[in-house]
Amino acid sequence: MSTPLVDAIITETPPAELLRAVAARMRELADAATPGTWSHNCMGSHGCQVYNDGRLREHKSVAFFGRKEWKADHADAAYVAAFQPAVAKATAQLLDQLAGEADHLGATPLVMYGQEVARAFMDAAGWQAYVMEESAR
Repeated sequence: MSTPLVDAIITETPPAELLRAVAARMRELADAATPGTWSHNCMGSHGCQVYNDGRLREHKSVAFFGRKEWKADHADAAYVAAFQPAVAKATAQLLDQLAGEADHLGATPLVMYGQEVARAFMDAAGWQAYVMEESAR
C-alpha cells in the first residue's frame, strides 16, 4: 500500500519523468552499496550473513540476519543476496527504456507496469525522506 506522498507523486508526475527519477535513484543506491556479486551463508544459531564476491581475502559483509528463526533468517539472506546492486542497475535500465516508450507512445500497458515497479520501489525505499532531503538542497 502506497503512502499519500507516493500516490501524489505518481499521479502528478509525467510517466517518463517518474520512471527516469526512480531509475536514477536505483542507480544511486546501487552505486553506493557494497560492490560485487553477493552471496549468503547461514551459520546455524549464529544467523545468516550476506557478503560480496565470496572471496575470503576481500570478504565484505553486506548484511546480517540474526537469530530470529533459522528459516526466516535464511530466506531473508537469500533474498537480499539475490537482489544485489546489479539487479537494481538492470531494473533501472529497464525503467529508462520504458521512459523512452512513454516519451513516444504515452502510457502503454508496459509503461503502466513500469509505474507499478516505480511505486513498489518508492514505497520500499523511503521516498518521503528522499523527497524531503532533495527539496532541502
